[in-house]
This record gives sequence, C-alpha cells and structure tokens, in this order.
Amino acid sequence: MSFSTRQETVIRGVPVSPGIASGPAYLLQHAGIHLPISTISPGQIESELARLENAWTTTVQQIEMIRANQKGDERQLVNDIIDIHLMLAQDIPVYIGGRIEELVRNDLMHVETALNTALQELLERMTKSPFQRSEDVADIGHQVLSNLVGMNLDQFENIDEPVIVVADDLTPSLTVRLPQGKVLAFVTARGSRTSHTAIMARAAQIPAIVGVPDLLESVDEEDFLIVDGDRGVLAIRPAEETVQRYRRIQEEAVHRIEALEHFRDLDPETTDAFTIPLAANIELPEEVISVKQYGGHGIGLYRTEFLYMNRRDLPTEDEQFLAYRKVVEESAPDPVIIRTLDIGGDKFPSSIRMPKERNPFMGWRAIRFSLEQPEIFHTQLRAMLRASIYGNLSIMFPMISEVREMKLARAAFNQVRDQLRAEGVAINDQIQVGTMIEVPSAALVMDGLLPLADFFSIGTNDLIQYTLATDRGNERTAYLYDPLHPGVLRLIRNVVSIAHQAGKKVSVCGEMAGSIEFTLILVGLMVDELSMSPIAIPGIKRLIRSISYEEAVGIAEKALAMNEPEEIREYLLSETRRMAPWSADLLSMDSRPASA
Repeated sequence: MSFSTRQETVIRGVPVSPGIASGPAYLLQHAGIHLPISTISPGQIESELARLENAWTTTVQQIEMIRANQKGDERQLVNDIIDIHLMLAQDIPVYIGGRIEELVRNDLMHVETALNTALQELLERMTKSPFQRSEDVADIGHQVLSNLVGMNLDQFENIDEPVIVVADDLTPSLTVRLPQGKVLAFVTARGSRTSHTAIMARAAQIPAIVGVPDLLESVDEEDFLIVDGDRGVLAIRPAEETVQRYRRIQEEAVHRIEALEHFRDLDPETTDAFTIPLAANIELPEEVISVKQYGGHGIGLYRTEFLYMNRRDLPTEDEQFLAYRKVVEESAPDPVIIRTLDIGGDKFPSSIRMPKERNPFMGWRAIRFSLEQPEIFHTQLRAMLRASIYGNLSIMFPMISEVREMKLARAAFNQVRDQLRAEGVAINDQIQVGTMIEVPSAALVMDGLLPLADFFSIGTNDLIQYTLATDRGNERTAYLYDPLHPGVLRLIRNVVSIAHQAGKKVSVCGEMAGSIEFTLILVGLMVDELSMSPIAIPGIKRLIRSISYEEAVGIAEKALAMNEPEEIREYLLSETRRMAPWSADLLSMDSRPASA
C-alpha cells in the first residue's frame, strides 16, 4: 500500500451507513487520561469516594441531557441506545462500587486508578462470558473518568467547516455528539456493522465506513477524502479522475432520487420480459418504510438478532410477536422471509451466555445453537407463527449444513405449529419454510434438502468464505475472497439447477445481490429473486431492465467455463457495459480493488 503524501490511496473497509461524501479529514485524537500511581492519605478516603459519586451523577445528567435533545421519530433508534447507556451508567456502580471502595480504603488508591482497575476487571469478566456490549461499558467508564479529571467530552467544538471525521474508533457517546451539518461522514479503523455507533450513523444518515486497515497511518490532517458508504471504499487524496467519477456517481444518485417516484413502480423486468423480483434485507422494523421508498418487493431477509442484543434478558414471545407482526403488516401483501436466530460468529447477545470458542464462525452458532436451546427456539417459532396471519410470512433457517439439521428444525416447527393449533391460536396453515445455503456441504446435499424445504436462499457472504477457506477480514488472505471464483459460481448454479428441477425457487441474499457487478451473472445463473440493502434496489432494477435474460443465460454459461476470477470479471464487465452503457462509472467503482 502506498503512503505517499501525494499519490491516491484507496482502502476498503466495512460499509455501515450508505451515501457518498467528500471533504477534508479531521483526525480525532483520543487524549489519554493520566492515572495517578501515587497513593492517598487515609484522610483523603472519604473525599475521594465523594468525588466518584459526583462523577457518576454528572455522567448520568449528561446522558439525560443528550437524551432530552433528541427530537423526531427518526431518532428513536438513537434514543434506544442512549437509554441503554443511561441504564448502564446507573447499574455499573452497583457491580463495581464495592471493589472501588475496597481499593480506595485498603490500597489507598486515587479514585481514578481504582475506577479504572475495577472497570478493567469487569471488562475482562465480560470478555470471558463473552459479552457483546463491553464497548458500551468501556464508553461509560471513560465518560466517568473524564468527569473525574475535568476533561471536556466535546471533542468537536473546534470544527468550523464541514469535515470527514477519521478516528481509531468512535464510541456511541462521541457519535451522538457529532455536530449536525459539520460532519459529512466518518471513517474508523475499528468497529462492526452491528455496533451502536454504526446504528447511530444510519439513523443520522451519515455515510460511514468502519474496520479500515492502516487508516491512521494513511490519512494526514486535512487530506481530501472521498467516503463511499455504499461500497466501503475510502479514497485518500483522490486523483482528478476519481473525483470526477464520483461526481458523476453523485449526480446519477441525484437523478435516481428525482426519478424515484416514477421508477419505483416499474417492474424489475428484463428487455425480453422476464421478471426478477427485488426484495430487501432488513435488521429493524423501522426499515420497512425504506423498502417501499426504494421500490422493493417485500423482505427477502429479516434478521431477528436485534431483538436479543443490547439487553440483559431474553425477549418474550409477545415482544417478538409484536415486532414480527409490525413488519409483516406493513409489508403486506408483499412477502416477508424471517430468519430464525443467527447468533455466534461475530454476534454475541449479552442475554445469552455462550462458550468462548477458538473459531466462533465455525462453532456453536445459528441453527446449531437453536436446536440445542429448544426453549429459546420454540419461543421464537411461536411468535413467528402467531404473526403469520397478518400477512405473507415465511420462515427460514440459517447455516444448515446437513440434512439431519433440517429434519430437526422442521420437526421443531411442526411441533410448535401443532401446539398452537391445540391451543386454538390462529396461524397460517400455508406458511412456507425454507433454508439458507451458506455452507458448501448444504449445496452438495441439495437432493436431501429438497423434500424438507419449500424454498432456498443463498447467503453468499458465508458461502464464499467457507468455500474458499478465507476470512475477508484477514488482510493477508482477503485477495482470495472473490464472489466470481468459478467454484462459488458453480455451487450457485448447482443449487439453482437442482431446486428448479423440483419446482422450488432460489434467491440470493448476500452482498453479491446488491452489487451491479454481479447482477448479470446472477440473472444468467437463473436465480429467481435477489434480496439486498434497500438503497441498492433502484440501481439493480435499472440494470435488470437494461439486459436480456436470454443473453444473460448464455453469458453465464460462457463464464462458468472459465477458470480464473479475473477472466470472468473482465468478461462480465464488458458485457454489462455493452448492455447498459450508463453503468460504466458504477461498475468501475464496484470492481476496483483496494490499494495493497
């Protein structure tokens, strides 16, 4: 990777909030807090403990003030996160107050040092649990420490002009303080799509990328940046060609928005009258409105993990029922596919104690967890079945890797369905049950899964990683993560072919579905439906309306005969540009590799 002060550098991270922004970099430097190593005198003990009490009180008041300043329904997600922080600020002293007092009284520690010691001990215990939201506890602890030493928590007061914030990490307490109108976007070296910071960025409609490697070493203060929150691309000191390309992309986006009223009502139909429905992937009930705004046809993947995160207890059956009912009712008559709980991997709800594993992505997760936790699994299935009468609801099981798992999952569904019928609870008797194909072994035992599943959905993110034995987050092997690897494409082709022989449909709900680089090959592989982030729907719909289905099938056949991903990529790009010349700039950014 080039770190020249003049040359353009392009780095890829994890896109967590869509949109494109450009402007000067504002490097957020986290000032360290000095912790005294000297001891206090016995006569200072009570005053030190009183200082801590005042710092906790001040922190709670600051969070309450931030909460009071959040206005509008669109800030509800932010308010929910602030409420969690308020709860933590009131509860943490209960857990570590005794330990802090012990360190101050017995070891004569300064209260700042005692607080930090107790916090680190708590965070260590939470890591061993593991506890997903330890970063929130660390955030609260930092606020209290800042109040103890008199440090200003507002690190953005010196921003005079619109900037792009660049930081190692942004805590929720910093994110909520971002001055509206002055922060165009933010980029961090750490973070995840499910973090509170990412959720707040989406709620505030601020483009954001997290998990950017070598970020702080690559960006200098006031460097001109382009942040592509749609694709996870950060351009540092972009060349004029890149600036112009993104300017055209932004202009195209403006035109797309202006034409949305007309365009969203058009069918995703090829030039030879073949329709490929475009659905949306959502995580929160509030996202349903954006699906309709962008012209989506229902929900192809409704992730349910949010109900289990950021809380100490498990969601009740009624709580889940209301959440599912809301999405199903608001989406009706369009279909909604709800995926059962997919925890593990990188998602660890604080309400569920899970073992620490060497490789959680290949461990006790998703359907494996659900089958061994029947009380949790059956509660979720009951809630889904109860919601089924309010619209067009289907249920999908994640990470099925063998026929036996699908038999057990289907048996659990049948058992819960029969129990509800016996109780006189109304349910949809025609509800469909499907499975995700995310593991190569599942793709290779499709014949055994056919009698057990009504439909199939290919989760390409995991399928690619497991097929190619590479973690796309690993910089050393990220080059291997390629959706156009012929092994991946042939697996997709086989799944579709076998399902179609039995008259069953296959959708794709991974990131491939939302990138126009892969639309032509997926259409050509005869995938029945694509499900993606709502914001991607207009672009994919426009491309589908520009291509011929018959030609796409022929192009896919030629691509499948090739053995090198780059050969396939160049061929598909050439054919896509031929059919849809307007896509050239978008394709050049989707297919452009990051600097290495």
